[in-house]
Amino acid sequence: MSEANVRERPSGVSQPAVSAMKRSAGATHTGYRREQNEDAFWGDETRGVWVVADGLGGHQAGEIASQTVVEEIQRSSATDRHYEQALRRAHALLVGEESSTTAMGTTAVVVAEDGNYFHIYWVGDSRAYLWTPPAVATAESADLPSSQQEPRHGHLKQLTVDHSYVQMLVDSGAINQEEAASHPNRHVITRCIGGTANPSLEIDRASFSWQPGQKLLLCSDGLSNDVLESEICAVLANNPDNQRASELLIAAALDAGGRDNITVQVISSPHTAADSKNLTAQNLNSRTAHQPPASQQFFSSRGTLAVTIATLAIIFSLGVYAAWLLLNG
Repeated sequence: MSEANVRERPSGVSQPAVSAMKRSAGATHTGYRREQNEDAFWGDETRGVWVVADGLGGHQAGEIASQTVVEEIQRSSATDRHYEQALRRAHALLVGEESSTTAMGTTAVVVAEDGNYFHIYWVGDSRAYLWTPPAVATAESADLPSSQQEPRHGHLKQLTVDHSYVQMLVDSGAINQEEAASHPNRHVITRCIGGTANPSLEIDRASFSWQPGQKLLLCSDGLSNDVLESEICAVLANNPDNQRASELLIAAALDAGGRDNITVQVISSPHTAADSKNLTAQNLNSRTAHQPPASQQFFSSRGTLAVTIATLAIIFSLGVYAAWLLLNG
């Protein structure tokens, strides 16, 4: 996998998510076929909020649309933390700015933490994935047949459902997931923030709980359309440094052709690696109670029987002696 010259943020975004070796990190790249980067991302670990927005490549001013979403999420994180309302404000701003010559639209995926839980809000086909590391995945599937146990690089689960034409075909049974991956209309979305075809905004939401060692991946379709889930798993499993993982994921998309803007954020569970090891040990220890070897069980049974026989012999002897005394008294 080649190294990518990855920028920390697209032009106009205030800050990258965070620096290396912290809980989260992100990176973005224009790709090889686009003239400008219309993606935007931002994150704040202290407030527990992250966002990736993908300005629509077929629309003008996509970079303004994605930046508008980021700014509204930033504003909400500092005030009310009502992120659905922040997306609706961004939608109203973009629709209000539209004219006969300019149509601004963007997808968005937002993650907001609430203690041990996190909530996802999304519009369009930017995605959130949850990666579970091999140690936790193995503990959770230890009782399953080997064919059903998790692979060595862990398990990657898509948490969002694309608002796209191809997803509609999959849901209807017209095509399968393999056909969807190469469908010529896979870039056509059915829902976005802004855009003249969406007078009102419908936002999907889902909530999940963290497990130790897990990571969230937020990305634009520049990654998900070109990089296999197995390759994403391998990168996350082999690179605990989230900044390094982010850059290698973008490098993988560039190796696949870099046909679109590519943006990723990688977010670690608030639990530590030690928590993950403890959880694995607890899971394994709680499955079966400790049993001594069969030989120990046998000798233990023999010892108990011998004590019982000796006790009964003593009682019998005392009874016989007492009876003799009564007869000869």
